Amino acid sequence: MNSRNRVQVKRFLVAVLCIGASFLYAPIAVAGGKPGYYIALRGIGSISSMDDVTTKGFANILNLQNDSDEVAGLGGVIGYKWKNLPLHTEIEVTHRFRFDFDTRDDGVADADTGYEANVDTTAVLFNLLFDFRLDGDFMPYIGGTFGWSHNTADTERRVINTGVQTTKKTATDNVAWGGMAGVVWDFGESWGADFAYRYINLGEVDTGAFSGGDSVTADAYVSHDLVASLLYRF
Repeated sequence: MNSRNRVQVKRFLVAVLCIGASFLYAPIAVAGGKPGYYIALRGIGSISSMDDVTTKGFANILNLQNDSDEVAGLGGVIGYKWKNLPLHTEIEVTHRFRFDFDTRDDGVADADTGYEANVDTTAVLFNLLFDFRLDGDFMPYIGGTFGWSHNTADTERRVINTGVQTTKKTATDNVAWGGMAGVVWDFGESWGADFAYRYINLGEVDTGAFSGGDSVTADAYVSHDLVASLLYRF
């Protein structure tokens, strides 16, 4: 994680802690679903992008063919709704499918080289979420996400004029961080639904170096998520 991302993470954590501290002085009431443990099935739909793309070993000019994509993901959650504190906490494990990340080393005439990377991500996240416990079955919340992401890039390198292709598969481990806001709807004693927006930085994506030493790296895989979850409370 570069210095700019570290500064962003620190600022974000300070903001989350300040919001959380303000809630601790608010009246606490259990609204909607009962407190305690719950599990959830989570689906994610996102608009994502690869930011701060750099290269090594390129002979000519980087051409970003596709650095944004729509991505879907699935996962599970183990959570706990606190009775005497206005918050709920979660451990979330998700897998995001295929981000098509395509770049090209633009040469002269047909001497271009294309890089088509299919990126999958597995993440283990801790969510700290501060609740607005209102009367009724709806509970808005706001909070932060922090954890680990494993980005796998399956890349095909193709020399345009010769058609020669080589493939490489690499993985990078990263610190993932972000913020989210949403609402929980408890439509039964044990059942609920959670709808949220989340911004998340999933860290670096790297194609790895091919035989000529050429490679492509994105410093940040950034995603704007729409999250929907089905909850069961014990």
